[in-house]
Amino acid sequence: MLKLNVGDTPNNLSEHDFENIGILTDGASGSDIAILVNEALMEPLRTCQQAKQFLPLSGEVTEENKTGKYLTPCRQYPNCAKCPPRLSSDKPNTDYSCGTCKAVRMSLWDVPGEQLKAPDVCVDDFKKTLEHSHTSVSPEELERFVEWTQQFGQEGV
Repeated sequence: MLKLNVGDTPNNLSEHDFENIGILTDGASGSDIAILVNEALMEPLRTCQQAKQFLPLSGEVTEENKTGKYLTPCRQYPNCAKCPPRLSSDKPNTDYSCGTCKAVRMSLWDVPGEQLKAPDVCVDDFKKTLEHSHTSVSPEELERFVEWTQQFGQEGV
């Protein structure tokens, strides 16, 4: 169910990750899983919206992105211990690029649309979503379904 709902969305989930998420969603209904996946798929967008720094990446030169340079959001701020902080006493147009990790201090609204490279969906996106979700099917209800299937269903067929 997880794989079906993720579909062809760019992700870096391994088979092991899918199995672990499956274990964490034990007892969840199909609807619960669909909601979980939809929320997890939104996490890269939330990361872009909340980012205070973006890392430059090299990529293929395309018609839309003639420079071949992309910017991807840093998942934490500061990205490294040597990133320069923005101070209220700084002069306008101060460069906040980090000489160590190369992160650039900017918001999503400063990134040209053709240069934005949203991060792929990862297992942490699912874990973060799972922290705020719950299953709609109780263990008692699942037990009743098992009993009904044993009595009236075609289990094993």
